[in-house]
Amino acid sequence: MSTREILTLQFGHYSNFVGAHFWNLQELSFDYTGTVETEVNHDVLYREGRTITGEVTYTPRLLLADLKGSLKTLPEHGGLPHEVKENEFQWDNIEKIEHPVAQKNKYLTSIDGEGPSNIEKTKEYHLEKQVQSWSDFLYPRFHSRSVNIIREYVHGNDTESFDINITGKSLWKGDFGDAFTDNIRKYVEECDSMQGFHVYFDCTDGFAGLGTGCVEYLADEYKKTLLAHPIIASFFPDNILNTQEERDKSNLKDSTRLVNIALSLQELSEHATFFVPLSTGEKGWRKPGNARKFDHINYSPDLYYHSSAILASAMDTLSQKYRHKSNVHTLSDVCADLTGYGRKMAAASFGIPLALNESQYLIDYLNNMTRPLYSCITPSCKIATDKIFQLITVRGIPESYLKAPLKEAKEQMNLPAYRCSNVKEMFELYFQANNFLSATNVTVCEKPLEVKTPYPNIFSSDLNKYGFIRNDNSQEKVENCAVIAGYHNGTFLSDMIEKLHREVSRIKFAKLHKFGEEGLEASEYSESIERLAEFKDNYEDDFEL
Repeated sequence: MSTREILTLQFGHYSNFVGAHFWNLQELSFDYTGTVETEVNHDVLYREGRTITGEVTYTPRLLLADLKGSLKTLPEHGGLPHEVKENEFQWDNIEKIEHPVAQKNKYLTSIDGEGPSNIEKTKEYHLEKQVQSWSDFLYPRFHSRSVNIIREYVHGNDTESFDINITGKSLWKGDFGDAFTDNIRKYVEECDSMQGFHVYFDCTDGFAGLGTGCVEYLADEYKKTLLAHPIIASFFPDNILNTQEERDKSNLKDSTRLVNIALSLQELSEHATFFVPLSTGEKGWRKPGNARKFDHINYSPDLYYHSSAILASAMDTLSQKYRHKSNVHTLSDVCADLTGYGRKMAAASFGIPLALNESQYLIDYLNNMTRPLYSCITPSCKIATDKIFQLITVRGIPESYLKAPLKEAKEQMNLPAYRCSNVKEMFELYFQANNFLSATNVTVCEKPLEVKTPYPNIFSSDLNKYGFIRNDNSQEKVENCAVIAGYHNGTFLSDMIEKLHREVSRIKFAKLHKFGEEGLEASEYSESIERLAEFKDNYEDDFEL
């Protein structure tokens, strides 16, 4: 079986929150006993190596970037002893000088004491009160080249903040970009049959320029499939307003973030193979807006630890299609299926959990459902039900939940869905009935989403440990759950781009002082905004499925 490797790149503090949860989810799906057969080919995203002491390592094929001061307790070398490199000298005696590190919380201390494979994943660590950085709940350890720190800017420093797209672009063209591309090359050279790249980046600040600069480089240098997720945080502290001065400053920051988003999406429309903006906020433009709602989920959008877990869970589910051992689809196939007519941008959805009653059959659950199974996680977007292309992934519904046995079927036998012989067929029929003139491809995975520690405790108390609605009053912590996720493309995205273009067109370039100071010309800015409007034309309703 070909590995078809993917290299993942993460840029920005919130994207690294999402990434930390994403890699935690991968580790939770590992089997350290050798007794469980996994559905996912982990070699797609992971690489095997060896430390200087001969210890075999298995680490994410990952490069991430963040600002100085963001790592806290995580060492810059990723947390594992350095691996052997070609022509590397081995010194018998060396002096190590280390800077003092932040104190570890109880969860991280438990990992150090018990080891990642043995830690009690159902224990409560109250991380909501302890997490300040994405490294505070990071379960795996990284390869020594994975972590890349931007030393010119300090995390949380508002005096010289890394908040302008153009600043990130300049940084990419300098020494930082040179070192980063060298690390990309080293990873790529290790691969036997590389299929492409995942690129996740904060698109509201300087990481927008860093991320899009990297995307343009990858498109020119490697000619591989490139899936990008520009990410908008669920909350910005400056949106809490008490005085007129705070309101004025917040408005300026909102405008800056809006311009960064617009420039990012325009550049992705030129260089990415496929891109999908993500946010748990409904609006996204100017302010995140109200939090997207999920049945049986209680999360706080002002906690990055919470909202990033939802996005990471969606990304883990959406990528199952080209990481599943039994599936022949590649990242390139997924992108090709969704980017016809020049529509490189799509929307994403997520439903967590798919909360059937623990004694309910799937056929009845779907037959009684009167609203979508999922919530949109793309900002300023409402997913249409007609004339769309969509890739749907469902995981964690046991085949035993499909329908009642023939002797007990009763009214179920009158439903067309009773003829379905498996979960995949039943969901295909469901979407065929609910989406007019649409093309839907459904992937079904047997294994549910693992939500043990350090996943946040955001599930309602009426669920059992499998994420289904309980019939009794017993108290159980949810350990895994069924979920559904989708990529959706269609003319409905025209409205989303139009909203963004309308908002950003209201901002006069003369007021964007920092952009001008960083070298952005008014003509360049106007041209980018115009190209964004032209990109919208790809979503005009002038074709038939």
